[in-house]
Amino acid sequence: MIVAVLCALAVGATPQDTGMLDVPVYRNEAYQVSLPRPFDDWVFSAGRAPRTTTVLFHPRRAPLRDQLWGALVLMSFDAPVPLEAVADQRLQETWQSELGRSFRLLTRDSLSLGGLPAVHLVMAGAVNRLAVDVEEYVVAHGRDLVILQFRYPRGLPRDSIAAGYERSFAGLRIGEAAVAATAAPQPVVSEGDDEVNRALAGSPWRLRAVEARVRVDPGGATFAVRMEVANDDVRPHDTLVVAVRTPWVIDSVRGPTGRAFAGARGTRVGVRLPQPVEALAATAITVHIRLPDASLGPGADRAPTEVIAWPADWLPVVQPWLDSLGDPLPPSVARRTTRFELPEGLAAVTAGRLAANLVVGGRRQMAWVADEEPFTTPGFVIGPLRRVLLRPGPLATVRVWASSSGEATPSGRVAEIADAVVGAWVFFTRSFGRLTFEDVEIVLTDISPPRVSGATLFISPLASLDSIRAAVARVWWGQTVRFTGPGAGWLARALPGWSAAAIRAASDGDSVLQRVVREGEAAGEPFAGLEAARRVGGDARFRTALRALFLEHRRRSASLADLRLLLGPEAGEALPALPRAR
Repeated sequence: MIVAVLCALAVGATPQDTGMLDVPVYRNEAYQVSLPRPFDDWVFSAGRAPRTTTVLFHPRRAPLRDQLWGALVLMSFDAPVPLEAVADQRLQETWQSELGRSFRLLTRDSLSLGGLPAVHLVMAGAVNRLAVDVEEYVVAHGRDLVILQFRYPRGLPRDSIAAGYERSFAGLRIGEAAVAATAAPQPVVSEGDDEVNRALAGSPWRLRAVEARVRVDPGGATFAVRMEVANDDVRPHDTLVVAVRTPWVIDSVRGPTGRAFAGARGTRVGVRLPQPVEALAATAITVHIRLPDASLGPGADRAPTEVIAWPADWLPVVQPWLDSLGDPLPPSVARRTTRFELPEGLAAVTAGRLAANLVVGGRRQMAWVADEEPFTTPGFVIGPLRRVLLRPGPLATVRVWASSSGEATPSGRVAEIADAVVGAWVFFTRSFGRLTFEDVEIVLTDISPPRVSGATLFISPLASLDSIRAAVARVWWGQTVRFTGPGAGWLARALPGWSAAAIRAASDGDSVLQRVVREGEAAGEPFAGLEAARRVGGDARFRTALRALFLEHRRRSASLADLRLLLGPEAGEALPALPRAR
């Protein structure tokens, strides 16, 4: 019976324009399910799918071929619902079949909704040449299965649709429980960045290459970013939205011919291209950006001797970095080149490998290249930097940069920091797996806590050894393996923290690890949950799971659900419960 039901699930909810039910709430007493409609002008309609009860909800006067609709699918099993098998079947037999070569899986998370086990899926692709994002919640209620589906056609404004779907999700009841009752709060996002992110929702553009140019003069710094963007839709497009995050602003945007687009100023701008870009073709734009307070770059009345540190993300974007529910999306894989033109006494360090460093006509020109690594924080440091230590090693070459002005960092401290980085690099390579980086750049600058971009570490000379080791761990956890979905922020903090504590345990014994964990719990550090999972599942299984998480997801995205699956049911339950953020 279960096999037959799974085969029935392989058939999508086929729409039909008959039997409209104009009621504010759909109720099914047999399944103990009720669902409010998103908007007053939407109706419920019967859908066709074998062995299921399928109900579509859609605008009363909009044709279903426009893909602006949701679906509620109900069915029963003769045993407890095999939730993971159902989710696999939906992905492989329904969505990969319907979306074909355009199919992309954006999110797969295991979560709890109203105390019921569920799987959350987000797909992207094209149905009948119409680009659409599809979000599904697959929920097990004993032997009953409930599937709630939302569709977001990319050609329509997403904000209002998402607001309506939010009302439906918040009002969905299964049995006696409202599924959104245990939802966690959304992550904190500045109002400006949240508005920018929502403006990019549904963008058909994908970043393919970036070339940033930074010029520093006594009067300040200028920033120009050339972006090669590809049309990922199945239809031509002649408009795009480009945006920057707070506090950066856009000064101007220029097209492929160098002509400036009128009115292109602010944190986000929409531009109309000279001609449509065909499906899978690409075009190029150049974005000039700045900080409103001109805080980057020396003042006009003094020499450029200050260290300019910007370790956060500063590059313009053409895609959202959070999904409609506030969870991180995987960044685009794009080749990035950053060129610096500086006074001779300055140098610049950013993520990637140093491809050029020469002085021409009293100006220093440096180029850093990152090949297809979508670093989460492509920061940089500019200043009177010089390389104070070069240490070749069996795994990577370590270079330490420090300021040549002001009070110099003692050579003994420089060596201690380099030794901590090399030791952590060797330990994590042995524990998790080898990286593709051949060079590690350490920039000693006044910044706390340490920041990481690719294999470039921005560290304060006064940083503790534990914080330095945790920063090195973020090259594995956060840069090489990038976290998405619910729990992404928790993983990005917990795994590096636990990894740093594991180094101390390896040298000083397990009792030290337990003490560090207790101290971390008292300080609110999240890695105590990982240690609980290790105690439940055993040290060997836990370390095998972490190694598998890295090897299976390096240069890809991973979620809390992936770690739970590798740990197994018992150890996975020891991790903190992180329900779907709404």
